[in-house]
Amino acid sequence: MEFKKKLKIRLWVAISYIVLGIAMATVAIVSKTENQFISSFGLALAVMGIARIRNYFLITKNEDTLRKREITETDERNVSIVNKARSAAFTVYILLAGVFVIVMGLLDKIEISVWVSYSVALLVFVYWICYIIYQKKS
Repeated sequence: MEFKKKLKIRLWVAISYIVLGIAMATVAIVSKTENQFISSFGLALAVMGIARIRNYFLITKNEDTLRKREITETDERNVSIVNKARSAAFTVYILLAGVFVIVMGLLDKIEISVWVSYSVALLVFVYWICYIIYQKKS
């Protein structure tokens, strides 16, 4: 994929972070429960989206910076490190969530345990769909 196109996709992802974050914060504030966690998480997501948009404009503003960033991101060593880190994060999340499900089950927090189990199942399901798609593309 062309690097500028990849950056455009990242820009749209950042915009979706902002929209999702604002929506989460708004729903948390408007709802009768006023869930502080959801409101704070939404705000953090929006701030992260703003930071990513700022980075996008800093990178694309200068042709030299754009070229250096492209070289950095397409370097085989860096690509390998990113893939290994992503794989490790996936594995650690699955293991920690599994332990969390067991602990919540032992503490009779069954509803929390079930929702975390659903999140793990969804993540694994999305992984397999992506795997099948990428396998067919290559």
